[in-house]
Amino acid sequence: IPVFILAGLLVHCVFLVSIFDIYFSSPLVHGMTPHWTPLPPPAKRLVLFVADGLRADSLYELDSNNTSRAPFLRGILENNGSWGISHTRVPTESRPGHVALIAGFYEDVSAVAKGWKENPVEFDSVFNESKHTWSWGSPDILPMFAKGATGDHVYTFCYTAESEDFGAEDAAKLDTWVFDHVKSFFNSSRSNQTLFSALNEEKVVLFLHLLGIDTNGHAHRPNSREYKENIKIVDKGVEEITSMIDNFYGNDGKTAFILTSDHGMTDWGSHGAGHPSETLTPLIVWGAGVNYPQKVTSQFFEDNFLKEWKLENLKRLDVNQADIAPLMASLIGVPFPLNSVGTLPLEYLNNSAHFKAESMFTNAVQILEQFKVKMSQKKETTLSFLFTPFKPLSDSEQINLLKKARLYIQQQKYNEAVSLCKTLINLALEGLSYYHTYDRLFLGFSIAVGFVGWTTYVILVIIKTHTSLTKAVQANNEESTILFYGFAFVGMIIAFFLLIQTCPWTYYVYCLLPVPVWYAVAREIPVIQDLAANLLSLHVTQSIGFLLVSMLGIEILVFSFFYRSALTIGLLVFAGWPVITHLWVQAKTTALIWTLLCVLLAIFPLMPVVGREANIPLVIASGLLTLLISFFPLASRKSEDKYRNNQDRKVHFYQV
Repeated sequence: IPVFILAGLLVHCVFLVSIFDIYFSSPLVHGMTPHWTPLPPPAKRLVLFVADGLRADSLYELDSNNTSRAPFLRGILENNGSWGISHTRVPTESRPGHVALIAGFYEDVSAVAKGWKENPVEFDSVFNESKHTWSWGSPDILPMFAKGATGDHVYTFCYTAESEDFGAEDAAKLDTWVFDHVKSFFNSSRSNQTLFSALNEEKVVLFLHLLGIDTNGHAHRPNSREYKENIKIVDKGVEEITSMIDNFYGNDGKTAFILTSDHGMTDWGSHGAGHPSETLTPLIVWGAGVNYPQKVTSQFFEDNFLKEWKLENLKRLDVNQADIAPLMASLIGVPFPLNSVGTLPLEYLNNSAHFKAESMFTNAVQILEQFKVKMSQKKETTLSFLFTPFKPLSDSEQINLLKKARLYIQQQKYNEAVSLCKTLINLALEGLSYYHTYDRLFLGFSIAVGFVGWTTYVILVIIKTHTSLTKAVQANNEESTILFYGFAFVGMIIAFFLLIQTCPWTYYVYCLLPVPVWYAVAREIPVIQDLAANLLSLHVTQSIGFLLVSMLGIEILVFSFFYRSALTIGLLVFAGWPVITHLWVQAKTTALIWTLLCVLLAIFPLMPVVGREANIPLVIASGLLTLLISFFPLASRKSEDKYRNNQDRKVHFYQV
C-alpha cells in the first residue's frame, strides 16, 4: 500500500506540473530588432497615472446628486481628451496588469510562483525604450521595470513595503505620498541643472503608481466611503500634477497624459478572476497628439453603461489593455516594446493620416518579427518532415503584404494601408498563438494517455483486492518477460524521437510516463478478462442502465465547472440512493442519516461563491467534525469485523 500511494503521489505531481508546461509556458521570445515610427512624434514626454484597483464604473458613474466624484477627469473626457474602457485579462493582478500596460503583452502566468514580483523571463517595455523614466509608487511594482531595463535610465522612488497596510484606516496617504514627492522632485530640479536638462529632453516618461484605491478596496470594499473618497483625492492630485507639469514646461503643448488602472475589483474587495467588475478599467487620454472628444448621436455596446454614466453622446473608444503600450510608444516616438502584442488604437490619435499609417506599419512589422522568431525556434526543434507551418502567413505572403502596405503609403492610400496592416497584425497574432501552442496537442495527448492508464490501473487494483469478481491467476514468467521487453522497446523509441528533436527534459517525463503505467495495466490482463466475462454475463438492459447512470454522473461533474448548481442535482440523486437500492429496508437509521446529510450538502452549491467575511471558526469546526466522523467507524463495535484486517485499518487511516 505505501508503495502504491507513493506511486500515485508521483504520478499526480507530474500531472500537476504538466499544466504549467502545456498551458502556462512563457509567451516571450527574444532576438527581435526595435522598430519605431519614422515621422516626428506629437509629444516630447508622457505622464502615466495608474490608479491601482480602480473600477471603470466607480470613476465614470455619477453620485446620487448627479455629480461626478472625479470632476477634473470628467471635465477632461467631456472637453479635452478621449476616453473608453480598457479590457484586462485574467489573472487580474497588479503585476500582470502593469506588464500589459507598459510592456504590451499578457503576463507569463508562471510568475505567480514568484509572487508576481520577479521577472521569470526578461522583457522589453516602454520605460526601457524611453530616454528617461522617473517613477513613484509601490515597491512591489516599480523595481521590476527598472530591473528589466538596459542601462541606467529608469529611476524609482518607492515608499516602504510596511506602508502598504491593508488594514490601515487611511490608505489614501499612499497616493498623497506619490503626489507630494512628484511636486518636490520638480521643485528640486530647478536647482539641479543635470536633472533639469534631463527633464527637458525628448522621449521622457513620468509614471505615478497610485495604490491607495486598491488598498482601500481590499480593506473597506469598493462601495465604501473610503474607496470613493480616495477617488476624489486621486482626481485632485491628477489635476494638481497636470497643472504643475504644464507650468514647468511653459505650456508647450508637448505633454501627453494617460490615466488608467491595472485591474478592477469585485464588490467584496477581491480581484484575480474574470468578473466584469475586475476586467473593466477606465482609460482617459489627453494632451499632445490625442483626439478631442468626439460627439455621436448613437453608439452600441452590449453593456448599458453609457446611459448609466450619462456619456452616451461622447464616443467611447474601448481597447485591450495591451494596446496602451503601443499608444504610449507612438505618442512619444520610442520603439514599440519588442514583446508587445498590442494593436495601436488609432482613434485616440490626433495626427495626420500619414503618421497613422506609418505607425500602424511599424506596429505590424514589430509583431511580425516576433512571429518570425517564434517560427524559426519551433522549426529548429522539430523534424523537417513533421513540421507544419502556419499556412495563412507563409514567407511569400509576409513579403507580399509588407510590399503592398508600403506601396499604399507611398501612393498616399493611407486608409488601405492601415486596413492591410491590421490584417497582417491579426494574422501574425494568430501565428504567434499557433506556434506557442504547437506542442499542446502532442503533450496533452501524452498526459491524457498516462492519466487514463493510471485510472485504469487503480480500478483494476481495487477490483483485484476488494472484490470477488476475479480469480487468482498464477503469472506466466515468459509472458511477463516478453511484455517487459516490448514496453522497454517502446520507451526507447519515444526517448530517441525526443532526443533528435532536442526537446526539454520535462517532455521525456510526460511522454515516457504512460509506458510504465500501461505496462502495469498490461500485467493485469487476467483481471481484465475476468471483469469482461462478469460484465458480459449481465443482462443487456442492466448493462445499458449502468452505462447511462455513469454517463449522467460524468456530465453532471462537467456541468458543475460552469454551473455550480449542477452539483445539487447529483447530491439529491445520492440522497435518494438508499430508497432506490432498497437499503432503506435493511438499515433505516443509517439510510436516514445518509439522506439527511446529502440534502444538507446539496444546499451548499446554491450559496454564493465568495462570502463577504471570512469565518475561520466555521472552517476549523467543519474540519474537526470531519475528523470525528471519519474516526467513528474505528470506534464502533459494529465495524470490528470490517476492520479486523489490519491492512484495511491502515487504508482508512491514510484516507483520514
